[in-house]
Amino acid sequence: MTNHQTRILAGTLVGMAIPTAIYLVLPKTSIVHTAYVFLLFSAILAGASLWRISTCTRQDYLTNLAFPLALKQYLSATISLAVIFTLLDLLGTWSMGWTWYAALQVILLCFTAWRLLSIGAGQEEINRVGENVKAQVTSWKMIQADANAILLSSTGDLRKDVAAVHDAIRYADPMSKPEVASIDATISRDVTDLKGLVQAGKADEVHVLSLQIQNRIQDRANRLKVLK
Repeated sequence: MTNHQTRILAGTLVGMAIPTAIYLVLPKTSIVHTAYVFLLFSAILAGASLWRISTCTRQDYLTNLAFPLALKQYLSATISLAVIFTLLDLLGTWSMGWTWYAALQVILLCFTAWRLLSIGAGQEEINRVGENVKAQVTSWKMIQADANAILLSSTGDLRKDVAAVHDAIRYADPMSKPEVASIDATISRDVTDLKGLVQAGKADEVHVLSLQIQNRIQDRANRLKVLK
């Protein structure tokens, strides 16, 4: 257990101890009992949300950080309802049946749960889209890495043509789509062929192939622009 988690646990216990201390000195009515139970539950819920942040990954941190913020309104409402209805009940001004008070708290809790579930569903969608983007970008990043390796190994007149290919790949849209998958595959093969020509020192063939690769990259860019 980390120091942060220890502080969370201590804070939760304090959050439970305060309403317990007040509960012990108040006259015991059905409203007081019910309010006390929901106050304890809200303290535990707040502690659980903070504990979740302490154990989450970097990818889920922002979403888990939103949980305590969403619970803040629930905690404020629960405390306010407990204070108002307990005072009204003890002063004899107006008394609500404990079942109605419990129903009101359950409705409030259900609304909060819906908000938390919405946040969780949003995180799942973000993760799903992120995985799709990662898969669509990976293949182009591999082509870019190959071009970078060729540039580092090229010298003399070959370097100019290789640099032009490298820059074209570098500044191209890394996001791929199924409609341009065949072009990506062709560019990948051309880059592999370019590596062999550079190693063989065939300047003329390197120049011709570099122009072909740049033309294919431009064609790919045009197609992606239409698809957006």
